[in-house]
Amino acid sequence: MPGPAVVRDVLSHQTKAVTTLITLLEERGIRCNNIYLVEGASGSTGPPATLTDVDSEGSDTASISSTRSLTLAQKASRNRLSRVTQSTLSLLMVEKGILDHLPLDHEFTMQLKDSIEFRNICTHMALQTDERRFDQDLNLAQECLTTIITNMTWNITNKTCDYCESIREQLKLVLQKLQEG
Repeated sequence: MPGPAVVRDVLSHQTKAVTTLITLLEERGIRCNNIYLVEGASGSTGPPATLTDVDSEGSDTASISSTRSLTLAQKASRNRLSRVTQSTLSLLMVEKGILDHLPLDHEFTMQLKDSIEFRNICTHMALQTDERRFDQDLNLAQECLTTIITNMTWNITNKTCDYCESIREQLKLVLQKLQEG
């Protein structure tokens, strides 16, 4: 059973990953508004980020023309990157809720290694200059995030607590939104 320290470590690694993802989004012309990151157990959280494509904003003509000239593959990659980022932010909110609501003696397993792997994939993705390798890393990030969410959902399925049903539903929604598209 992990204590609050393990949950905080998981949150820390995933927060670093989402910070990298947000930077990647902004580099690709997607604005990230109202972002509140989880800072361990005492950090404040807010509503999930809103991701706005510069193309839909209509405020920057140079960005709009470059956005419109993107290939279909580039648009799909940006869309997937947005979904992975949004899902990671949502997952952080769920995990923060777990930390805040589950009793310290409640048995709940979170895999620290998966969060470390996810952070490492995001870091590697940020170093890519080749779009194909970037997309491969993005696929790996999405798969790893899916694994994290699936494992958490499976783990909490057999638990009985007042908050467990809510956690399950939130995780299912995050997974559904991650896999849309």
